[in-house]
Amino acid sequence: MSDVVKKKSSSIGMDRTIGMACDIPRVDRTDQKAELTSHYPPALTGMRGSGYERAYCAGHALRNGHLTENFQTATEVDQTYDLVVVGGGISGLSAAWFYRRKYGHEARILVLDNHDDFGGHAKRNEFTYEGDTRIANGGAFNLYTPQTKAQKLIFDACDIDVDKLARTTITRQFYEKMGMGQSVFFDSKTFGRDVLLQDPAPWSDFTFLYDPTTPVDAETRWGHFMRSAPLPERVKKDIFRLYHEEKDYLPDLSSDEKLKKLALMSYRDYLLEVVGCDPMVCTYLGDRSFGSGRGLDATTALAAHQRFGFPGFSGLGLPSEKGRKHPGEEYYFPEGNATIARMLVRDMVPDSLPSAGLSNAMVTRVNYDVLDMEKNTIRIRLNATVINVKNQENSVRITYIRDGKLFAANAKSCVLACWFHVIPYLCPDMSDEQRDALHYNVHTPNLWGNVWLKDWKAFQKAGTCLMNAPGSYYASIILEPPVSVGGYQHSASPDQPAHVSFLRGYGAPGLPIKDQFRAGRIDMYETSFETYERELRLQFNAALGPYGFDAARDILGITINRWGHGYSYWYSPLYDDFLNKGAEPPHLRARKKFGRITIANTDSGGTDSTALAIDMAWRAVNEIDSAERVQP
Repeated sequence: MSDVVKKKSSSIGMDRTIGMACDIPRVDRTDQKAELTSHYPPALTGMRGSGYERAYCAGHALRNGHLTENFQTATEVDQTYDLVVVGGGISGLSAAWFYRRKYGHEARILVLDNHDDFGGHAKRNEFTYEGDTRIANGGAFNLYTPQTKAQKLIFDACDIDVDKLARTTITRQFYEKMGMGQSVFFDSKTFGRDVLLQDPAPWSDFTFLYDPTTPVDAETRWGHFMRSAPLPERVKKDIFRLYHEEKDYLPDLSSDEKLKKLALMSYRDYLLEVVGCDPMVCTYLGDRSFGSGRGLDATTALAAHQRFGFPGFSGLGLPSEKGRKHPGEEYYFPEGNATIARMLVRDMVPDSLPSAGLSNAMVTRVNYDVLDMEKNTIRIRLNATVINVKNQENSVRITYIRDGKLFAANAKSCVLACWFHVIPYLCPDMSDEQRDALHYNVHTPNLWGNVWLKDWKAFQKAGTCLMNAPGSYYASIILEPPVSVGGYQHSASPDQPAHVSFLRGYGAPGLPIKDQFRAGRIDMYETSFETYERELRLQFNAALGPYGFDAARDILGITINRWGHGYSYWYSPLYDDFLNKGAEPPHLRARKKFGRITIANTDSGGTDSTALAIDMAWRAVNEIDSAERVQP
């Protein structure tokens, strides 16, 4: 349901205009009819994320200059909103919630989003087989104990107690008790033969879900690794000494000098030039930083030590802040951070999620038909791509495309909770300085997929629940996390259905990091679903076939979440010279209030996290002048 309009919309050839702008292959999903007719987007398989035509075509048309002459032909809706939020991700939904909290439940708010589902990168995927529904995250997933007032308000509204959930809903050592743990898959194309081995090294990802992080049989694993890994002897010895040798590779430097040096060199250079490793060591470890969207050449040696806990630093005498450090507990909902988005929508839109709080929220479906009803004080309008946001004398005019037609809404204020790089196209009358600062942020491409399996017996037989795959098409293979919450039970037995997540990394060593991101985005969008599916089936059969896996028999469905503009750009001394000069970060200039328009989203915080998305929404709403609420 959408707004009543003052006059009937006229055709302006918008379908043809948008279609011409889709410079990505048109056949990019398994079931386009299902996408157009579904009233429950989380259950769709095939190409998802932001990588399906309906989500990106209008935006590309605007980027390519095909829509700029059509703004004045938009049909105006018949009411003025107190607030229009552009972007229905966690930051946008939080902005709507904060605005209502500040100005009252009578505030009229419209949230516009170009996707067929809300949540931004925090999307829910699900699949049902013979009455058993498996759910998974399609994007953002990590949560931490809230640290700010804004975060605590949102978590309380969502009935989320991170510390309690971490204590009571994760089945600790679930896979370890079944003889399963982290493994490494060597593919024949890269290493000469297909071999799946138990990984002897400490884990650096998902450590709170797949404990213990250091294998209890590490010594036995190392022995098997040294005998059986399809690597030259020198490479195996280099890997072994990285994890075992406590040598100071920078003996002539003080601790502070070491930290400065490590901050200005890549981990790849550190391994090759300082530690003296064979280049194939970088190939072996290369997949382990792709969770951040950057390869070893684009990850500083300091981040490798402090953020990822990578090997090679134990003898340097550095401060003992190894691995990711966050205050409080870390948590992972089965549907990822979509739980925050769904619970916020439940709180703001009556009857949208008829659950009794968090207790049964995982197994309750959102009713998408009620999100945009005229009676709602907060309306969420999906499949609506905003193409222009313009300050007027006493209001803001927001123009958007929906179902191939142009509409315009007026608001007293507007929060842009969308990507930085989109905003200069939406607001072409911004100053050059602000537009340049907005363009500084180039997002990381990120592909996160879920494959739905009849059972996971082959995983148990192989002894793996988390697989690193250096050189393979998919860098990481992750069996369903052992979390039961909100009425949902994780797969408890290998003969039950389960989902497996997989990650593809993108890197082009030698290119500047932003060009690497652009090249990865092109690669991602030029790749067909059929290619993603074929590579997945081949890789699973190669790694798990010897343990009884048969892709033709065991795979029930595949969901590919393409996030061409995935992680927000985070600064690095390797590429961002202002850090070394002590200059002002670009995001502070980029997020300045512009008339009645304020800016949220993680981009405006200079890095990427769900907590930051919430904090930036709080800031953006508090930048709105109460005087703007006077009726235009």
